[in-house]
Amino acid sequence: MSLSRELKDLSQALLTSKSGKVGIIILTIVFGISIFAAVYVPFDVVSKWNEPTFWQKNPRTVAPQWGTFLLNKDLPPTIIVASDEFDKNEYFVTADHLKYVTLETLITYDYDDFPSELAAIIYANYTEQRPLAIITLERPDGTEAVLYRNILINPVNYLYVSSDRDIRNNVKSFLVNLGIETTRTIYPEICLFAIKNEDMLDTRKASVLQGFYRIRIDVIAAEESDTANAEFLIYGQVYGLAGTDSNRRDLFIGLVWGAPVALAFGLSAAIVTSVIQSLLGAISAWYGGLVDEVIQRVTETYMILPFLPFIIMISIFYKVDIWFLILIIVALSLFGGVTKTARSVTFQIMNEQYIEAAESYGASKRRILFLYIMPRLLPYIVANIVLAVPAYVFLEAALSVLGLGDPMVPTWGKMISDAYSGGAAVHGYWWWILLPAFLIMITASAFAFIGYALDKVVNPRLRER
Repeated sequence: MSLSRELKDLSQALLTSKSGKVGIIILTIVFGISIFAAVYVPFDVVSKWNEPTFWQKNPRTVAPQWGTFLLNKDLPPTIIVASDEFDKNEYFVTADHLKYVTLETLITYDYDDFPSELAAIIYANYTEQRPLAIITLERPDGTEAVLYRNILINPVNYLYVSSDRDIRNNVKSFLVNLGIETTRTIYPEICLFAIKNEDMLDTRKASVLQGFYRIRIDVIAAEESDTANAEFLIYGQVYGLAGTDSNRRDLFIGLVWGAPVALAFGLSAAIVTSVIQSLLGAISAWYGGLVDEVIQRVTETYMILPFLPFIIMISIFYKVDIWFLILIIVALSLFGGVTKTARSVTFQIMNEQYIEAAESYGASKRRILFLYIMPRLLPYIVANIVLAVPAYVFLEAALSVLGLGDPMVPTWGKMISDAYSGGAAVHGYWWWILLPAFLIMITASAFAFIGYALDKVVNPRLRER
């Protein structure tokens, strides 16, 4: 039977089977996600994924934006006031020999819940003396809170309103001016955006004060050439299509980039190991004798060796990346159960008449092996590849959870590992766990559907009703 005939039978089995069609559709979507990843993310995600400064403008551990529909609540997205959105006014007072820079903007806040964090970034361009900066927030009820008043330390100053000790003390002073004193821990993102009453300190009872908020940043410098710009960030409670993790990373980027990595990992390992094991099984049966004895004893040795301890030991001594991990898995899977199966199938093929005819006209053993026997093994090879891909995808996820995966590549398994380390299950960050787990399961299901459709070629007695 020719190679083209085998391929035709495989394609017909896929296209005429309901399960095959479902598997192809799902797999096409996963491949589409892989292609979309290269178009959607123009930067080198491998180098940026573990760079904390790159994700600073994203909120921390917030749900996907479509989560607002599940809660039936208008949750705030992240509001970023860029430097060009501030009304800038600067002038130099000769008598005082001081340069005054005022940055002012108006924000409409009409959401049903509070921000998750607040932060400001001040870019100061000065010659010698460091400038003084003052950040003031004017609320819709007319009250003003001085959030920051201090000398800027660096040309680029990140001021985290929600966690900075001095800023929190300033917010406490603001509350005292309102007649509210407390010794308990306060949350500036709650107090500054809450309706003025005794409940504005209670995260469960406080109500959002909707309306226009004015942000003013005054910078006082020593030289006429000095200037400043700023950004203000009101971090939301929802972000993007997949939310964020504890490192503020956009999980959607990790999910779409996890697709090509998962497919490359699974397909590479499955194809190489299946082809090699099938070839060794065919060689074992076809050549027989000492060759058969050696291959079978080595196969049995490989099958009883513990797989995981070897990977753990290698990862301890060597730096493991995604491709080196594939190389280790292939090296540890050169012999296996497929070798035994291919050997038994080859014995059946050897008894067929076209093999005897090829031997009678003088065809060499190598020619018969590669042109007559291996094409007949193709359905078994393809079926094993299809069934092995999800196993290798699960293996990568399991190794990542154990800390043995590539720490630099955003894979689905690594995302689940990070979720486990970040306490996602404890804190209820469901999107961080369920989304990558769902993609792993749906990818595995696609190959399972395709494998079921190929059963009609590998085992003709199986028929889909």
